[in-house]
Amino acid sequence: MVIDMATRFTHALFRPVDIAWLVYFRLGAGILLGLEHVGGIVRGRVLNYTQPQFHFRYLGWEWLPALPPAGIYAVYTLVAVAGVAVAAGCHYRLMAALLSLGYTALLLLEETEYINHFYLYALVAALLALLPAHRAASADVRAGRVAPATAVPAWTRLILLFQIGLVYLFAALAKLNPDWLAARPLTIWLAAKAHYPLVGHALASPAAAWFMSYAGLAFDALVVPLLLIRRTRPWAFGAAALFHLSNVVVFGLGTFPWFSLLITSLFFAPDFPRRLPGFVGRWFRQRIPAPDLANPLPPPSPPTLWQRRLVLAGLGLYVLVQVLLPLRYLLYPGSTHWTEQGHRFSWHLMLRTKSGSAVFRVRLPNGREDTVWPSTYLTRNQANKLTYSPDLLLQFAHLLAQDYQRRGLQPVAVYCDSWVSLNGHPSRPLVSPRLNLLPLKRGLAPYPWIEPEPLGGL
Repeated sequence: MVIDMATRFTHALFRPVDIAWLVYFRLGAGILLGLEHVGGIVRGRVLNYTQPQFHFRYLGWEWLPALPPAGIYAVYTLVAVAGVAVAAGCHYRLMAALLSLGYTALLLLEETEYINHFYLYALVAALLALLPAHRAASADVRAGRVAPATAVPAWTRLILLFQIGLVYLFAALAKLNPDWLAARPLTIWLAAKAHYPLVGHALASPAAAWFMSYAGLAFDALVVPLLLIRRTRPWAFGAAALFHLSNVVVFGLGTFPWFSLLITSLFFAPDFPRRLPGFVGRWFRQRIPAPDLANPLPPPSPPTLWQRRLVLAGLGLYVLVQVLLPLRYLLYPGSTHWTEQGHRFSWHLMLRTKSGSAVFRVRLPNGREDTVWPSTYLTRNQANKLTYSPDLLLQFAHLLAQDYQRRGLQPVAVYCDSWVSLNGHPSRPLVSPRLNLLPLKRGLAPYPWIEPEPLGGL
């Protein structure tokens, strides 16, 4: 029984499906992932990498060198060029790998620049590098670098559906907290949109915050199950279009809403690009021959047993990591929205809002105590994010100690006066002002020195 189920499961993963969906995704993902960093240059986001004197690093990646501004612009340019090349299917494997490498490098080079969709883009680019998306309607096929194909194994599509489904699932679970259910974050965000013409007054009303909070929760929780059912799929995709396009109007969010629509559309049958209206559908029908799935092009050469095992092991490992990594916040006491421990890489999408301040006091052996504002060392963006992250506060305390040592001064203690408001709750210290941060070390274990979150706040 178990062996029979495993055989059917393996057969389902390796059965051939139309390649049209993968070409469609290659075109859209390549353009959007490249365009994101073109926009980063135009809007000045690149300055968050080129202006800082000091770069925050993830634990274990402190050894990474700081790139000069020319190096950062080179990475941005590489990502933009690689995105276009991926879309065109030109030297596809190399360009998809460089696209993933570029996104990963920018994530690691500055911790304060973490954004959920940048992380998603890095994962998707890495997956694209492994998928045969250049086997049809590509520059590689036209140049004879690869043989054309009309079908791909079903697992190539299922891994992407798994990835976006997981994002929706964890986004829904994370919304099941008292502050979200009380519409606190959206009340704050939407109040800032009151100046919008025509819709500003409606957005700033309490009813809008309550409606959008519960509509967002319902959407994240139900969209994937409804997309998996053929009868409800068109309606679910229509709801997804409404949801993501409303985010464009209200919050902007760059390319992410458009990318979300692109990857969500993969829930339709693999041949759906051929059935699109107008020029798009005609282009797919002309460029990619409809496959005979019993005898796809090229003639099927079944993967060997070790190849199947390698693919299954790789898929299993990827799925395991993607499921467990977002759950690590459960290992930490308190609320991850307050402590930030386990918050990143967990698909906690736009769940909380924080504000506050942090001032440091450096005590020297002679008893002198210097007051240091983070803005003396950091950019405005870094200083803002520093205020609500214990790990960043700790990194900065050690930075201060190193700077004083370079100047021939030996600090004996570094303290922080920090005040943070979470989701509009009254401000309270994130760390005790009497706590010397210098003896503390960064690590994966819970930080017992973080002050408790506000009473009743998550």
